[in-house]
Amino acid sequence: MKAIVNKAGETVAYLYLTIILDKQQSNVLGIVLGNCVFGSKKEPVGKYFNDTFRKKNGKIIALLGEKTSVKTPDNQADILLKAWKRLSEVKEHTCAWVDEKDSWTKESFEELLAEK
Repeated sequence: MKAIVNKAGETVAYLYLTIILDKQQSNVLGIVLGNCVFGSKKEPVGKYFNDTFRKKNGKIIALLGEKTSVKTPDNQADILLKAWKRLSEVKEHTCAWVDEKDSWTKESFEELLAEK
């Protein structure tokens, strides 16, 4: 499990398998399919490539951090079930091309994933 960090280098989430977990590692915020990032929406909210999470407009939303955790979530069965539910709700599987930008978005990673 790897930390996901914001512009300040603070851990905002964790990447477990292809599941994006909250900081407490107890709730599913989103999933990564291929390089498409899904949150609450049934369509991609961004892309993940080169260890960087980006919005569809290309702005950076978060980075994959250096910090790792060998610990698996305490509620792993529940996490996998929630991730499967989120996966089954995905209706739009196509990710548009994203042009990389050097700037960061003002929106937080958690806000992006929670948008309905």
